[in-house]
Amino acid sequence: MYALEAETNGGYCLAEAQLAISGMQVAATLYDTLTKPDADGEIQPYLAESVEPNEDFTQWTISLREGITFHDGSPLDATVVKNNLDAYRGAYPARSPLLFTFVFEDIESVEVVDPLTVQVNTVRPWTAFDWFLWGSNRVGIMGQAQLDDPENCGSNLIGTGPFMLDSWTVNEQLVAVKNPNYWQTDEAGNQLPYLDSITYRPIPEVASRLNALEAGQVDLLHTSDTEQIAQRLQPLADEGQIKLLQSDAYGEVNYLMLNSAAAPFDNKNARLALAHALDRQLLIDVRGGGLGVVADGPFQEEVIGHVDDPGFPQYDPEKAQEFAAAYEEETGQPLTFTYTFVSTESGQ
Repeated sequence: MYALEAETNGGYCLAEAQLAISGMQVAATLYDTLTKPDADGEIQPYLAESVEPNEDFTQWTISLREGITFHDGSPLDATVVKNNLDAYRGAYPARSPLLFTFVFEDIESVEVVDPLTVQVNTVRPWTAFDWFLWGSNRVGIMGQAQLDDPENCGSNLIGTGPFMLDSWTVNEQLVAVKNPNYWQTDEAGNQLPYLDSITYRPIPEVASRLNALEAGQVDLLHTSDTEQIAQRLQPLADEGQIKLLQSDAYGEVNYLMLNSAAAPFDNKNARLALAHALDRQLLIDVRGGGLGVVADGPFQEEVIGHVDDPGFPQYDPEKAQEFAAAYEEETGQPLTFTYTFVSTESGQ
């Protein structure tokens, strides 16, 4: 029994889905992606045997592994992969994606070369295209029957993954059973996966999820709540009651989202006042037990796009007061704003 942070109510019609961490976990259970990062953080072929660019990275050739089948027994071939990629980019009539049309807008065309080879042509050089074929487990390859299902694409789940859908009661539990024809074995040649089944149970409230773990109602959970990790999970691990795997590699950045199109944050003085007023290290120390580091931008060090010291304002209450005063002088109004948040115990 695996406790999830949330239910994916919209379902798993992957081209149209909008998956957070819980949805990505379930998707990785049922679906495989064409590529996947290895233990060293390097992207590698997965369902694909190879993914190779031309010299200027405007054409990518995807060669598929032979003999892989979907849960319904249909073969993984170039046609179904082309149809999936077209579905993600909004070029497949049966599907209407939202976010992925932007992700894959630089694809010009997808062509079937032969039964196990797909060619992707791009409108400009795309050096990281093989990473996008993984998409944090979001870009799974669906079986043709699911892809073409007009009514139940989000619940008629057909992948090539290690487990197959057995049952799903939304907001209660999703049960997946072992795929007996899974294409992977371990280093010793043993058939994967090892488990006969896995059950996912959504428990949105962090404290309730941890209570379920302590009570033995679930075997495994995921949380990014550093307060609960520091105050509850780490002590349990220190006592030997649980096993805790903790990592901040490739971590997400917590942030406040400001509406800069409306007052007060359409004014730079207001934004600077708030930035200088936040003691982010104190927040980490008090709420998160010291776990985590102060972010200096939207991307962590290991993530492409990270910039060392981009000059984000540091904690300085006096400067915060100066900018708040400048805002009031400029607008004639004191600096006030509404802060909304996720209404969970830890959020409050």
